[in-house]
Amino acid sequence: MIAGSLSYRGHEERELGFMGLMQAQFPHLQVVGVREGRDDALTNYRHASALLRQHPDLVGLYNIGGGAEGVGRALQERGTGERAVFVTHGLTPDTRALLSDGTLDAVINQHPQTMILNAVRIFTNLRDGRRAKAGVEPMRISIVLCENMP
Repeated sequence: MIAGSLSYRGHEERELGFMGLMQAQFPHLQVVGVREGRDDALTNYRHASALLRQHPDLVGLYNIGGGAEGVGRALQERGTGERAVFVTHGLTPDTRALLSDGTLDAVINQHPQTMILNAVRIFTNLRDGRRAKAGVEPMRISIVLCENMP
């Protein structure tokens, strides 16, 4: 796992969720720990390269934050042999390219439009004396693969 920041609650929650899933459904796999990449592609590249060297049998990389192109570059340099599964967050031009060329397997995408509309709705509710979360929609999340990329 490569996180943007271990002090960012959203990334901490992603890590906890991932660890819970791994322990419950894949207890035979060992998670080798989380690295902090600060959402920086070069730092993520260095972390991913080191993980791939240190663990030649690595079966997957989960990028919790930004800078996915750095992880992708490390995987591309590793070659086309036994390739680790790569999952990240956020559909961007960089992650689209990685999905298209097969380097990236899946993107967990939160729809920013919903986040923005919800933030505006909360502030409007507070201004108008309503409950803060009145009318706030649940977060929309989608899993994007090469085959269903919008």
